[in-house]
Amino acid sequence: MHTYYRQRLTGFYTLYIFTPFLLLMLALVTASPAYSESGGKPAVDTEALTSEAVDLISRLNRLEQQLFYPAHTRVSVFLSVAENSQARLHSASLKIDDNRVTDHIYTQKETGALNSGGIQRLYTGNILMGKHRLQVSVRQVQKDGSVRSHELEYKFSKDDHAENIEIIFDNVQPHIVIQSRN
Repeated sequence: MHTYYRQRLTGFYTLYIFTPFLLLMLALVTASPAYSESGGKPAVDTEALTSEAVDLISRLNRLEQQLFYPAHTRVSVFLSVAENSQARLHSASLKIDDNRVTDHIYTQKETGALNSGGIQRLYTGNILMGKHRLQVSVRQVQKDGSVRSHELEYKFSKDDHAENIEIIFDNVQPHIVIQSRN
């Protein structure tokens, strides 16, 4: 499913499912007899209610991931920076089977997070089982302010399990290492 449609569906679910659900919960709490008898103060433990709502949203997000990206078609691509590598990333571009699937331009905050050991999910999508080709282009800002591009191609075979691929950018010896994480 294209990112555009996924974003539209996510917005749809947020607007038409989560929001009415939370409003319904609020209406039930304020309309309850215990609420009016206590002088307008909720008789329900709001922390417990909040905790349950957070748990429900977490479960719904997991369900959404399973519905939109079933394991037999799911591929996820992550980007990280090698340890002790203070890379100043400018952007990353990703193609699968010659189809551009994502582009990302990095902020200073994101670059700092990656240099501190963070991992960014660049892409999650669906592909058919079989052989595929991943093309990665990472642009890095040099100390003199110029931008240098690093490109790499990775061939992989998709089976009936979720495929997780990590791109590790190393600034010390400018190259990209790709490893499959299952």
